[in-house]
Amino acid sequence: MNPSEESTTNVEIRKSRNKTQTKCKSQSPQVKPQFIQQQLQHKKSKTKERLQQNQESLPNVTKKLNPKSTSFSKKRNQFKPAPQEFCLKVNKQVQIKQYFVGWGNNEALVKRVMSKRTQWKETTDSSSMFVNLKWQQSERGYRYERLIVSQNYKQLVNHFEHHKEISNKSDLIKNLSQYCEKHKLNVFDYTPLTFVIDFSDENCDFNITQFLKTYEQFAPKKPTAKQMLDVKRRLRGNFTNAYQRDSSSQFQKIQMNNTFLSEDSPYMWLLKPTFLNRGRGIQIFDNLETLVKLVSDFQEGLKEKTLNQKDGSSGEEDPPKQVQSAQGTTKKDPNQYIRQQPSGPCIIKSHSFVIQKYIERPALINKRKFDIRVWGLVTHELDAYFFQEGYIRTSSEDFTYNIENTFVHLTNNAIQKYSKNYGEFEDGNQLSFKNYQDYLKSQNIACNVQDIINKMKERIWMVFNSVRSKINFEDRKYCFEIFGFDFILDSDQEVWLIEVNTNPCIEESSPLLKMYIPRMLDDAFKLTLDVLFPPQQPHKQSLPQISQLPQIKEESHSEYPVIGYPNDENMWMLLGSLNDRKVKKKK
Repeated sequence: MNPSEESTTNVEIRKSRNKTQTKCKSQSPQVKPQFIQQQLQHKKSKTKERLQQNQESLPNVTKKLNPKSTSFSKKRNQFKPAPQEFCLKVNKQVQIKQYFVGWGNNEALVKRVMSKRTQWKETTDSSSMFVNLKWQQSERGYRYERLIVSQNYKQLVNHFEHHKEISNKSDLIKNLSQYCEKHKLNVFDYTPLTFVIDFSDENCDFNITQFLKTYEQFAPKKPTAKQMLDVKRRLRGNFTNAYQRDSSSQFQKIQMNNTFLSEDSPYMWLLKPTFLNRGRGIQIFDNLETLVKLVSDFQEGLKEKTLNQKDGSSGEEDPPKQVQSAQGTTKKDPNQYIRQQPSGPCIIKSHSFVIQKYIERPALINKRKFDIRVWGLVTHELDAYFFQEGYIRTSSEDFTYNIENTFVHLTNNAIQKYSKNYGEFEDGNQLSFKNYQDYLKSQNIACNVQDIINKMKERIWMVFNSVRSKINFEDRKYCFEIFGFDFILDSDQEVWLIEVNTNPCIEESSPLLKMYIPRMLDDAFKLTLDVLFPPQQPHKQSLPQISQLPQIKEESHSEYPVIGYPNDENMWMLLGSLNDRKVKKKK
């Protein structure tokens, strides 16, 4: 091919290419939208797949996590699983925690107070490891060994492992005696003269001797030496262990305050099983023969008195299937297999008692005996508090020295509510501190109730200090407890500590208690539950400010107002810390 032909051919090829390109260009406006649409759909599908994969890799409300899986362990500090549902609300960023409330002692109130805390949900599974709060009448079933320091798991329980160091009558007097001896105080300046008689204790024989000598010392009619030896011999017959000889310690004569003795009295003493509360099992005796018989009856099983005067039925509203033990629930519990009697009263067995001198010159309100209930709190940080209000529990009948009439002497609401006169003088047989101050003023009695309250605070602080190293000996995390302290006033308005109760009654049995108890419980939770599990509020967008309107200061109002106290004030008053490490740090 010559050059001219080659040139002609190239020109034709170029022309052909140009025509093809031109044709493509002419078609491009139709092809391009379809291509772009396919690309966008592909991109959206890929993005959707990636989002779905990301969502599957992250925990959410619909996905349940396995606590044992590797992926969960990496994020366990951020997310805490709960049985049957995940505990995080993604939309509000509020973590849901679970609580369990056991049956009895107005459990509905505890649930009502907890229902105000929106980040909490009730569960009926008390055995779950993921229950963050457990509230029961007793510590039975609590696994204290699980209460350890952990960033991933926290459980708060409402009883200390060793609360019996003060809630048990015999342990209370032992610890108070040791505390007072250490600080050169006389324990019987703060609590009535008390003796511990535990027939399984090796020191029981010495304690019986101490009591009998003291009894003889102040008895209006001195028993003969033969009578004393006979009583001692018969009491010794109740020993559950081998006979123990007398301790080498010498008997020291005890000074007794005049308020414990009266010329008109038949010389009254109280016998109390050590592990019962609400006045159950308490017996009054005025001679040694009665004491010996009562002790023997308790060893065999003593029928509980029928208290209900209204219809003659048993004093128990809801009789338990099993009789309450005076020794606690242990393998050696003497009441373990004793059942409720078909006819009504329960049978109580006990081999441990306190014998306490009856205050024969008590303060009276309109000729009736009364005592005072106040509350103390020990938090999970071992801070001790006193609730600023309490209430007075009055008897339904005029005071006499008739030891047969229980309603004259025992002012517990659990007993008085069965009296035919219950509520006749005061609503629920209860008065406030202000009511008592008004009564003192009307009777021209020079006494300031605030001074009485201050003395109660001093004695409560003394009690807590006496078990500073014992109440949480194992250093469990996390425990707290509300205690009920019972005091009585003598005719000179002196304050005497009677006993300390675990699981104090929170029944709202009068308008006064309907006001006090919910606030007491809620404020206690604010110092314990809300500290350990701070309330989490969902994010709120701030509203635009209107400069023309005056700014109003927001105040936090309690759900449970109490007359005379600001709604934004916690009514628990700090007494001090039982945590030695915290005290040293402050110094």
